[in-house]
Formats: sequence, structure tokens, C-alpha cells
Amino acid sequence: MIFLDFYKNKRVGVIGLGKTGESVVNALIASGAEVRVYDDYIISHKKCNAFNIDDVAQMNAMVVSPGVGLLWPSVHPMIQTAHKNAIPILNDVDLFQQHISGKNICITGTNGKSTTTALVYHVFSSAGEKTAIGGNFGNSLLSLAPQSEFFVLELSSYQLESCHILGFDTAILLNITPDHLKRHGGMEGYIYNKQKIFANFHEKSTAVIGVDDRHCLKIFQFLKNVNHPCVIPISGNHVPKYGVGWNKNKLIDNSFGFREVICEKNPILDGIHNRQNIAAAYVACRRNGLSKELFSKGLFSFRGLEHRQELVANIDNVLYINDSKATNADSVEQALKRFDNIVWILGGRPKEEGIENLVKYFSRIKFALLIGEAAENWSKLLAKHGVENEITKTLDVAVKRAKEISKTLQADVVLLSPACASFDQFKDFEERGSIFKQLVSAEKC
Repeated sequence: MIFLDFYKNKRVGVIGLGKTGESVVNALIASGAEVRVYDDYIISHKKCNAFNIDDVAQMNAMVVSPGVGLLWPSVHPMIQTAHKNAIPILNDVDLFQQHISGKNICITGTNGKSTTTALVYHVFSSAGEKTAIGGNFGNSLLSLAPQSEFFVLELSSYQLESCHILGFDTAILLNITPDHLKRHGGMEGYIYNKQKIFANFHEKSTAVIGVDDRHCLKIFQFLKNVNHPCVIPISGNHVPKYGVGWNKNKLIDNSFGFREVICEKNPILDGIHNRQNIAAAYVACRRNGLSKELFSKGLFSFRGLEHRQELVANIDNVLYINDSKATNADSVEQALKRFDNIVWILGGRPKEEGIENLVKYFSRIKFALLIGEAAENWSKLLAKHGVENEITKTLDVAVKRAKEISKTLQADVVLLSPACASFDQFKDFEERGSIFKQLVSAEKC
């Protein structure tokens, strides 16, 4: 646990509990702070007293959890009162930044951030470096071992929204596509919070940014125009000038103006999106002292993450792929690009952007099976574009039907890639993916 010595004997209010809020409470109490908590849904707390809006003016600081919106869809009353009384508003990332001495490597993006975070951590750990992983993926920030030399952190747009200290050693922005738009007041707000990862840079900071989408390309051009000390572009489909990317199946480092072959593709992490993830991880590792040989060794021992285009089984020469983490259309696009002759299982609680931008891949789909709240509307959309489909409502029925249909239609892949949140039928995407794997295993028998 990280010791928050700045807050000893200070009165600190924590807004929003859950995993992050609990780790903040524990760290503050261990550091000798006088902690008060507030949550819209939890009345009492076993370790400290609650506070109300009349107590805000007496606080030395307020710490907000990621679930608490600062601006959208509305300003929380506690935040409004803190502003009126000039009370500093921080989050767990700010507390972490104030109290660690090791180097931090911070990763964000709409898609691929968990895979990139896990890959960077794996490479550093494989090289024998004392490394911790946390943030939006893995352990809560304040529970990490403070003596680590490197901290590999996944940061969500929610965390970046309420983060004020910033100034990371290595900051990676992979890509930006529409997501969490209600929370951030639209696309402009979402982009603003993602690009905050590059704020408050110091002269030794490194900015790593994907240039395969127009939003990130615009941010890259801005950083170059303001003469940021070190900006390295990355790509999954070409080799950027003074950057790192791919030429066919080879990762190329062109960041110093000459082209150096680093390694061949990794079959576990294939596809343009994963190639971009690899390029980002390579830059992070090299800029923090690892050789290309150590990077390649770590890359090829990495087995990928659960629920991200995960191969579950091969039944009668049909691949069953668990891509439950694909909760939006842009994530699903990566799977539809990679596979063909697909029986596609999709649906759940739909997001604003829908699946209309996936129409260009519908020719790859042999049959679609629909579950959850999106089923009725998406069934009509698929039929409109000539995709045979069936509403199964639940995942267990979908898996049984997928085995039958894949045999009849001679499909190559059964793909769970929902393009939806899971909360209509499951606790989270992990539970959805785990149940899918259990159902597939039962079909093997």
C-alpha cells in the first residue's frame, strides 16, 4: 500500500465507494488522515463516518471515485459545494502521482488499452524489472507496492476526467472512437478527457500516440506543432515517419529516421489493432531502457488476455472465439476484419453508436444469433442487409444453435463479439465471457 504522508491529520472526504473508493479510504486511514465518506447508494461505512453537504467546507481535500461525474451528465452537488469553498478535488491517480518515485507508463484509448498494459507489464516482468500493474486494469493504484521501479497503468476516460496532477513519464494514447458519450457530454468531451494524458509533461516525458484514426492524428499534429520534446507516432498498418509501425509482417522502428526490423508478427496478437498495441508497447519498453531483444522475448511469451479474441476451443474444425470485451462496434470491427465465414453471437444492452458502421463486414457473416435487449432492433437491421439471423434471447441457447448452424453452413468460426454492454443479463463482460467458455466446453463433450 502507498503511504499518503501529505494527508496525515488532515480531514479528507471521499466521494463514491466501490473498488477505487475503498482503496482510497484504506490508504488514507493507514496514513493517519481523518476520513469521511459519501456515496449516493451506501448509507454507512464500517471504517469511517459519513459526511453530508454541510460538512464539505470543513474538508482539507475531496477525493472522487471514477464513477462520480464532474461535469456530465450533471455536476454532483458535493462537487459544486467543494468548488464554492475552494476545496481541492483530486482522484486516486493524483494521490498516486504525489507519492511514488518509480517511473510510470500510462496507457489509454478506446480499445486495446488492457492488452497493451498487460503486454508492457509482462515484458518488464520477464526482463526481471520490479514492476507493478494497476489502475483501470488489475489492482487499485493505491494498493500497489510503492517500491516498484516501474508502474504500468491503464487509465480510463473517467479517471482522466477527474485527474489534475498528471505529468506522466510515458503516456500512450492508442486510438479514439465514440464511447461513453453521455458521461462526457458528447464526442468533444470524450476526446478532451482522453488527450489529458499528455497534459503537464516534463522535459523527459515521452508521448506515444496512434495515428490510425483521425482524432488521434489531429492530437499528434498538435503536439508536434507545439514542439513537444518527444512525440512518437505508432501504427498497426504502416510505418509512420519518425515512428514505429508495420511493413507487412515486420515491426519496424523508424523513430530515429532509419528503419530497423524489430521482430516478426505474433500469431497470438494478430490483426491491425493488436499490431498497434505491440508498437505502443515496444516504444514504452525501449524508452524505459529495455533492449529490442528483451522486448521480442517478452512479446513471444505473452499469451494474450482473456475475453479479447480468445481462442476457446476447436470443435469439428470450427474455432470458438470469446471476444466478450468487444462492447462497442469499433472493438467488434477488429474481430470481423480478422475472421471469415462467421456465426456471430451479438447483443446485450446497446450503446449509442449501434452497429451500422459494421455493414461493410456483413459479407463475412454466415449467420447471426442475437441475445439481450438489442436483439429485436438489430435483427431487423441484419435482415435488411441480407444477413440471416435468429433471436435466441439468451447465451446458452445461442451457443447450442451456433454449433448446429456452423455444421450446416460449414462456418469456420463461432464468434462471441457482442458490440454491447453486458448489464442486461450479466454482472460484467468477464462473467459473460466466462459463461460462454463454460457453455462451449459443455458442447465439446
